[in-house]
Amino acid sequence: MGKVLLDMAVSLDGYIDGVGGADVGLYDWYAATSGPNADIAAETVATTGAIVVGRGVFGRGDDAIGWDETPYEVPHFVVTHRPPSAAPGPVDFRFVEGVSEAVAAAGDRYATIGGGADIARQALDLGLVDEVQLHLVPVIVGSGTPLFTPGSAGWRLAPIAVVEAPDVTHLRYRVVGPRVAAEG
Repeated sequence: MGKVLLDMAVSLDGYIDGVGGADVGLYDWYAATSGPNADIAAETVATTGAIVVGRGVFGRGDDAIGWDETPYEVPHFVVTHRPPSAAPGPVDFRFVEGVSEAVAAAGDRYATIGGGADIARQALDLGLVDEVQLHLVPVIVGSGTPLFTPGSAGWRLAPIAVVEAPDVTHLRYRVVGPRVAAEG
């Protein structure tokens, strides 16, 4: 089985989006066609065997249809208790009830957790995450969905890589230690 990569963009103040899920430009770097941002995106696409997301990323409403384009030509697992009645296309969306079920499908490549924050925290809590890749965008959002909450504290990480790029710093860590009790 491959490894599990938690891969998300985050603001300096720890948010993955704005109020109500608003797009605050945290993934603008992903559109780069050359340079370090394009290299990071291409490497992530090439090493991913499955994408894991939550229902909110797929779409919040009961009539959500996901999205039509993705650079990832792999199954996209949506962790939800509310699957739509018909799976949309052309993206290969598969609906599962648990994070563990979704990450098992990546084969020898990464099962890449791409959002949301709740799915990321569940995967950490289950001890499934092998590596964390954060794309730190120098913006202060002020309010929205925090990636980590007080209950997600305690994991020990070791740096693998730091890549500075225009408008974002890419940070990659390996999960090295068991979860320790958060001080409080």
